[in-house]
Amino acid sequence: MKGFTLIELLVVVLIIGILSSVALPQYQAAVAKSRLSAMIPNVRSLKEGMEMYYLANGSYPADNAPFSADVEVGVGCSGYDTTGWIVCPNNVLYDRLDDGDLTVSGINVNVKLAYAIWLEHSSHSNEIRCLARASDKTANQVCKSMGGQEISGESFRAVANKLGGSIKVYRL
Repeated sequence: MKGFTLIELLVVVLIIGILSSVALPQYQAAVAKSRLSAMIPNVRSLKEGMEMYYLANGSYPADNAPFSADVEVGVGCSGYDTTGWIVCPNNVLYDRLDDGDLTVSGINVNVKLAYAIWLEHSSHSNEIRCLARASDKTANQVCKSMGGQEISGESFRAVANKLGGSIKVYRL
């Protein structure tokens, strides 16, 4: 009689389980990194719009003030929510001037990650940050995989609020 014994099938299932338990975290990190990467061009576009506004007016617009620079951040994005965030599909949000800080940022709430760029006329001119919810191992792994070095002293309060807790800040 041809076929497999129960022991052989159990061994195969066990091997598949082990392989999937190793591969799943890497897959989740790759998905999170690709979602973060998809926000980067939009954040840079918002930053350029803010810099054009600065050149035309001599200052950045006030937080939550109407902002008329011709900046398109994505298909399907609506206007601003009640806290001044641009709301896009799949829990992606964009903000400028995080509680008055001279930054532009994008957040993917689903993967607990954010990408922020300091504006040119700030104390951290053109520096880039990867922000991860402190308790999310995958999000922190993504920031580190992008060459991020954890730093302290920057709070990004609005980002932390949207990510639902404390965050770790990484300099890219």
